[in-house]
Amino acid sequence: LLLFLLLLTLGTPRTHLNHAAFTSQSSTQLPIKIPVEITSYGGIVLKAQINNSPPMSFWLDSGSSSSFVIARKKATALGLKPHGRALGAGAAGPNTYEISRTSGLTIRFGQLTFRDQSAAVMNLGLVEEQFGRSVDGLIGLDLFLKYVVEIDYAAKQLTLYDPQSYVYSGTGDSVSLMLREGHFVVPAEIDIQDRAELVGQFVVDTGGCMMTVILTTPFASRSNLPVPGQETILDRSVSGLGGPTQLLISRAAHFKIGNSVFPSPLIYISRDKGGALASSQYEGLIGTEILRRFKVIFDYARHRLILERSAHFDEPLEYDMSGMSVRAYGVDFRTFKVYQVIEDSPAGRAGLRVGDIIERINDVPASRLTLEPILQMMKTPGREYKLTIKRAGNTSLVQFTTRRLI
Repeated sequence: LLLFLLLLTLGTPRTHLNHAAFTSQSSTQLPIKIPVEITSYGGIVLKAQINNSPPMSFWLDSGSSSSFVIARKKATALGLKPHGRALGAGAAGPNTYEISRTSGLTIRFGQLTFRDQSAAVMNLGLVEEQFGRSVDGLIGLDLFLKYVVEIDYAAKQLTLYDPQSYVYSGTGDSVSLMLREGHFVVPAEIDIQDRAELVGQFVVDTGGCMMTVILTTPFASRSNLPVPGQETILDRSVSGLGGPTQLLISRAAHFKIGNSVFPSPLIYISRDKGGALASSQYEGLIGTEILRRFKVIFDYARHRLILERSAHFDEPLEYDMSGMSVRAYGVDFRTFKVYQVIEDSPAGRAGLRVGDIIERINDVPASRLTLEPILQMMKTPGREYKLTIKRAGNTSLVQFTTRRLI
């Protein structure tokens, strides 16, 4: 599946955490350990409540410059009263998008309570279609400013420390961490054939799900990328808040952050003319396919990002091997529709078309599946799949065998 689950909320409107109104429940002292769900593609999901609501799925997104974001449909269901309407820009995709605000909120997750908070309210439907599940809201930048934030992907745990008393005693690699235009950036190096080693500042984005490294349009342009003869695949399946993006998928010789080197990594070269991926404020973005291979510690008080390699570090960085992009629709996200098909790919040669609805995979009804395991199915070469599809009211069977595309 050419489905890059990319939250890409870079550029969400800046809303600040009301530190004076922050309280911890009961007598809980820092550090605070919060269990989280880690998706197979590196998304970090916390259970949060707004004004005593039932638990909702909020995603931890260091790339979001807002403290909190609430999905518009969730705000409506909760009876919140968004006020003001503005057009936002600067997220992934070239278009503007509508933003409102709501205030006077009490937001709880883990043992923490944030009182008298404001939040941005926007439509996250495009994100949900690509994730295949609910995205009720986001927790963004200010949590990382107030605490030392440790993300243990392997243990599925988020730990928050007091910056004043925090002492790191591990053996991880420390990388300079700076704040630029409301986004955390770190230095990194990328080596591409026939080019001198390229160095830049890269946004660290825990919401950049399933992405390795994205190079912005200005950086790629001044670096003359892709180089002549470099193998690429044009992909238009990713949508951010600003609409569809254009990315060239390729591989570099290596990518280096701190002392960690990734050989032959997938890279994504932006062709966007507007939005976050056309920004000149940074050279690229580091997503969860890199981050989930570490225990990641944001220690902004000391301007450092600490990276401890995990058992997942040496796992190969693979691309989709089917050639089709699928999105999930419906109340339960179990209607799977083909969004894009790449020519000369297994799916393309099998005759799949945009708009086809997948009803069965290898005789398993699609209604029994979710998008996440479908994603994983298509990342191993040599697997044979039979898809029952519905097109214009007719049902047919297509078959293909996965293979590496890049």
